[in-house]
Amino acid sequence: MIGVLGISHKTATLDIRGLFSISQQDIISLSEDIIQHSSISEVVIISTCNRTEVFYAQVGNNSIESKRTILQKLHEYNNLKQNYSHMFYHHTDTNAARHLFEVTSGVDSMIIGEDQIVNQVKEAYLFCTEAALTDAVLMRLFQKSFECSKRVRTETQIQQGATSVSYVAVDWCARKVGNLDTKNVLFVGTGETGRLALINMKKRGVTNITVTNRTHEKALKVAQKQNTLVLPFEDFIDNLYKADIIFVATGAKDFLIHSKDVENALLKRNGQQQLYIDLSVPSNIDPEVNKLDNIDLVGVDDLQKILDDNKEMRELSVDKARVIINELISEYMTWLDSRTLRPVINTITANLQQLTERELSEYRKNLDPIGAEQIDKYTQLLTQKYIRTFIRNLKTVTNNGNSITSLDDINDLFRLDQ
Repeated sequence: MIGVLGISHKTATLDIRGLFSISQQDIISLSEDIIQHSSISEVVIISTCNRTEVFYAQVGNNSIESKRTILQKLHEYNNLKQNYSHMFYHHTDTNAARHLFEVTSGVDSMIIGEDQIVNQVKEAYLFCTEAALTDAVLMRLFQKSFECSKRVRTETQIQQGATSVSYVAVDWCARKVGNLDTKNVLFVGTGETGRLALINMKKRGVTNITVTNRTHEKALKVAQKQNTLVLPFEDFIDNLYKADIIFVATGAKDFLIHSKDVENALLKRNGQQQLYIDLSVPSNIDPEVNKLDNIDLVGVDDLQKILDDNKEMRELSVDKARVIINELISEYMTWLDSRTLRPVINTITANLQQLTERELSEYRKNLDPIGAEQIDKYTQLLTQKYIRTFIRNLKTVTNNGNSITSLDDINDLFRLDQ
């Protein structure tokens, strides 16, 4: 069985989602804890600004136990006393696959068609796979979801217009200040979200860009690739006044910029306008900042409310996207169901071949080489036809593995070692 338990922009506000944000360094220990205390055998955890989701595969069908265990561990790891379980959704099997395919394809995104999410899912999947947290079931599921994403984005118009939070954030800045190319921009954080916003800024002609990151080497790497300046992380608060636009996108759990910090920056700027864009979950900028004169602050949830001209076209593409999604879900579930039959199929194949070889060995003693070769070919052909017939009937009787109540009897029926 496969399943997913998660919380997203559809079920909880930004502040609640922030409580369940999981840093990459905690994913392995959390996943191992979940596996140790349940029948779950594979885990992929996705944690972005819009969602925290735990995909899993398990032996058996006790989804209630799995849901309870994952919810308990998520609350424990985030030291939460209050119970937020009612804000989580839980899907299994076909519905779990459908959820992942809709996420990677941009159908379930805050901004329909946004393309940042598929890279975030790939990063989470690769991290968990390299940590030996996945096996065949989730590997196949996620690889199929990436195939689905590619087809949806190439065969529909779901990506028309603004399709990422980073893109919309830059567009919001342009609407606020007009020409961006004359502005000084500071990026705090060099993760995927921040890098995408930086790239979009450069496409708008902005050249006066500075980056900073808690890990200085990461900031240097981005700066070298994007041809920007670098600011030591411990100095960025004192240099806020130099920036017209400040993007913050980090994994910090607390505020990095407080109201007093911005007040001091305004004094040094003689009250000149500043824009603050908080793309972090949980928020890294104190919302009190927005009460200051000549300051505009926008957060992740605010960006959802910004309309773009092609939203209607993207929404019309959702129906076409779901046709593709349904097709690939069917392919995956057929493969998943067939795995249930694999032990029986192996028994049928191995034992019939063994029986054939055992009986043939007696006849070969009385045949010349040509006769032995001919009878070998004939019996092997006959055996393969019987095997294919038995397997076809097996899939029919069990509805391709969906109905497995008679599998033990069928398995015993083909134990021919007596």
